[in-house]
Amino acid sequence: MYEIVTIKAFDDKGKGLGQRENKTSLLTVPFAYPGDLLAVNVTNRSKKLAEIIEVFEPSPDRIEAPCPYAGSCGGCPWQSLSYQAQLKHKQALIGELFGDSAPIIPSPKQFRYRNRMDFAFGPDFTLGLRRGKSEVLDLKECLLLSEKSNRLIGKIKEFITKHELRTHPEGLLRHVIIREGKKVANTILNILTNESGPFPLDTLWSEFKADVQGITWGINRSPADLSVGEIQATRGQDHYFDELNGLRFKIPVQSFFQTNPEQAERLIKTVGEFLDLQGGETILDLYSGTGSIGLSLANLAKAVIGFEEDAAATALSLENARLNGIGNYSATAGRAEEVLPSFEGKVDAVVVDPPRPGLHKKVIRKIGDLRPEKLVYVSCNPRTQKIDVEAFKEFGYRIKRCQPLDLFPHTPHLENILLLTP
Repeated sequence: MYEIVTIKAFDDKGKGLGQRENKTSLLTVPFAYPGDLLAVNVTNRSKKLAEIIEVFEPSPDRIEAPCPYAGSCGGCPWQSLSYQAQLKHKQALIGELFGDSAPIIPSPKQFRYRNRMDFAFGPDFTLGLRRGKSEVLDLKECLLLSEKSNRLIGKIKEFITKHELRTHPEGLLRHVIIREGKKVANTILNILTNESGPFPLDTLWSEFKADVQGITWGINRSPADLSVGEIQATRGQDHYFDELNGLRFKIPVQSFFQTNPEQAERLIKTVGEFLDLQGGETILDLYSGTGSIGLSLANLAKAVIGFEEDAAATALSLENARLNGIGNYSATAGRAEEVLPSFEGKVDAVVVDPPRPGLHKKVIRKIGDLRPEKLVYVSCNPRTQKIDVEAFKEFGYRIKRCQPLDLFPHTPHLENILLLTP
């Protein structure tokens, strides 16, 4: 028995919220957009979840998606929504949270923009992205990746079929991660298995070394569906290279790097514009990662001091500084809330780019005590960014500039940059 719903808005995760006929409760409907009139099947009554059976009247913003997996694959839930409408909804979210802002900066590419995809192995020698929590949607092509990387997907399927490699938990295979440079032509693979047996890494390398610069094999012992593991061996490179705004970065196989590097360049330039450095400033770069923001600012400042929880990423940021001949960048490994409170010295500006949960209260308090003239807050989660901004008001900081950017076309996600001043 289906129900008729009209999609009125998006929920916090970008799924459609449907008004039910003759009922007050709303249904959450993936792949549905405001303005859709739908027939839906309720799949979970307690959580009020539903799936689309038929689109009776499409939203005026609904389009025919170029990808055959749109509406099934969770990687691009907004692909059937026009790109202008995607930008409109993201801009509206920022307006709701922060008031006036600059117009959102669109991604220069809506397809083929990603430098990384994490694919899951499925039964019967399949490979693709998750549909729901467990099923693997077998992909022939992902339009977010380059054509070269898509050819690798097909070749990996041929390899596991030929060698009869089965999937976790009955078999060995769990994930493969493809990572490629966009400005530097190099590609690496990361194969993740369980610990039920050895993986034929040498055989894979002999068949793939003409196509990629390196292959790493790791073991994921966790029951969780995570695409990270304990590295066992590497053939060729265990890293790849790419460039951002003229700087060269070395990116190890399991380290973080922005997945839309062309738009990441715009993000970094915006941070620089907000800071308007004159050359004599000392800058704190919190959650500094491999140094993509801090190193890009170093040539414009007196000194940049990074703090990063991941010790390997910290060491890599220092290596990237040497790689680019940058001598005024330093970095310390440790959780920001643990190492920052003991920091002594005057700083002129602070840049923060925290994970989705936002800033720890100790970090907010220490920044408030340091009282920098400028605080630039880069966030992949504007909702937690909003909470932190309210906390900074205690120290007299207010929003001076706001710039959203779309780094993730066809998804509800976006980045937002705020300039706060006392």
